[in-house]
Amino acid sequence: MTKYQEIISTLQNIDAAKAEYLEEEIDIILHKLKFLTEDSFPKAIVLDQEQDFLPLESPILAEKIKIAGGRFITNLAENPDCILIIQRSENLYSQFPSLLNDIAVSNSNAFQNNNIFIIQDSNFNQLDENYLKDTEVLAEIFQPKYFVYGHDGSAWVKFEVQ
Repeated sequence: MTKYQEIISTLQNIDAAKAEYLEEEIDIILHKLKFLTEDSFPKAIVLDQEQDFLPLESPILAEKIKIAGGRFITNLAENPDCILIIQRSENLYSQFPSLLNDIAVSNSNAFQNNNIFIIQDSNFNQLDENYLKDTEVLAEIFQPKYFVYGHDGSAWVKFEVQ
């Protein structure tokens, strides 16, 4: 059972309408992406500011990334197409030079193609009630031609490297 199916199952006993809404919205995302090839799903890595920009390893995050149209990786050596950074404090931008000087980052497809994104929601991937929002944020980033939820500028921003 996937995490979102587990959340839906729990919600059905508490709030059937919320459970139905979550299921419908995830099904819409899955349906829109089902005809895309694996090549059109960018390899994505998520770095956490709070953990000195170490890659997050989370089965729930991997599930959200897959639903949203990405391929989850946990090693910069795998040459990510997208780098997502979870912002935990305001001093993120003062820490950026050292991150961008990391050879694995600066040589990555993500850096070369200007695909570095900052998740500005410090609760990202931490609360079950934010499962849908987290997935929508990821879908907007990975598949912008198909998804616009209005989270750009509030929950996430693109970091311009060039």
